[in-house]
Amino acid sequence: MPNLSQLLTTKSSVEYKRVFEHCRDISNELDGVDGVYIVGGIVRDLILDRAPGDIDLSVVGDAKAFSQELAARTGAASPDESQFLTFKIRTSGIFSDVSSIDVVTARAESYADSAALPDVSVSSIDDDLKRRDFTVNAMAISLAGSDWGTLVDPNNGFGDVMRKRIKVLHDSSFVDDPTRIFRAVRYAVRLGFKLDSRMNELISKSIANIDRLSGTRVRNEFELVLSEPNRVEMLRMSEEIGLLAAISPGLRIGTKALQVLSEQSESDSVELPDLLAITTFGLNEDEANQVVQRFDAPPASGESITGNAQLAKHVAVLDQPNLAPSEVAEILREIPLASINAYILAGPPLPRRDKLVEYVEKIRFIKPEITGDDLLEIGIPQGPIIGQLIDVVRRAKLDGKVSTKQDEIELAKSRLPGFLAK
Repeated sequence: MPNLSQLLTTKSSVEYKRVFEHCRDISNELDGVDGVYIVGGIVRDLILDRAPGDIDLSVVGDAKAFSQELAARTGAASPDESQFLTFKIRTSGIFSDVSSIDVVTARAESYADSAALPDVSVSSIDDDLKRRDFTVNAMAISLAGSDWGTLVDPNNGFGDVMRKRIKVLHDSSFVDDPTRIFRAVRYAVRLGFKLDSRMNELISKSIANIDRLSGTRVRNEFELVLSEPNRVEMLRMSEEIGLLAAISPGLRIGTKALQVLSEQSESDSVELPDLLAITTFGLNEDEANQVVQRFDAPPASGESITGNAQLAKHVAVLDQPNLAPSEVAEILREIPLASINAYILAGPPLPRRDKLVEYVEKIRFIKPEITGDDLLEIGIPQGPIIGQLIDVVRRAKLDGKVSTKQDEIELAKSRLPGFLAK
């Protein structure tokens, strides 16, 4: 195997080199540690001369003792341990380039059923690499003193990096873990690689196994796609290979939504609810509800998806020329803000758009100055009447009929007899 020690010294930042040197020293000093390797994406990125992400390490032997010692030497807190023989060292307050170091026990994995979580057992570095998703992510570089820089590449990942192709390690890869279909899309677009010639066939044969994934896992994978700068290309590719339809039959991305997403790809400030609302813009009520159900979506995410269809039921009313601000607020008050923003960006250029913009930028911020305590102080009795009077004042303020707090109090007093008579 080639030696890539030059990558460790010339292509790595000072902070990465510091971690690598700690790993070399610990592997030489700590009993029970037979090998330490950087693995996965960091190896691929060093070869490609891309800025690497967080550090992933695989330890042959006592990974727990190793991770505790590495945490101590870097000044981090004790590692977090998982049920899968993994340890996370959080370094965001210590390093500027590295937010965490993940240490795994070199292990083999087996799957009792498609989409099931794996059964793990302690094993060798070769077995640890064979359990990974794609050949380009299945390489390791030794950080042990005697083998410093030696590339471990049992699946010819180096060759696939040179050929710029994404290739699975075996034909059952997508059956074992259908989330790898999402990852294949992300890596191919992110790296500018092509899928291996056999990949489309394997994806086609196994894509039905997406149904075996929990809603949470599917939603997480979809949200990871939306979080990428190249999300538009990833969504297009997902649609081409049938991944979107496999998530939910009605899930599709309209041309206008893709255009809006493309324009926003340069911005890192777009919030997830806004991305979900834009991505699902154009789905009807049944389709939106099916997507939310498939995602097992929490309220915030679910409302961003179903809100589009909810808004579509009422938005035409906003085209009326003499609509008062209070009427606009009443129409839109139950619609998620993300869905309103999505309509502004992706909806037709009709008069309603101006009303939507006015609501987002002005109307929704107009509130009465008076509170329930103010009304109690002037003798209005405790109960639902308080909220009803404040709502009357809110509408009046929206329509410019009151301008001061005293105006609001006088209006509430004048309307009190009518409420008491009910």
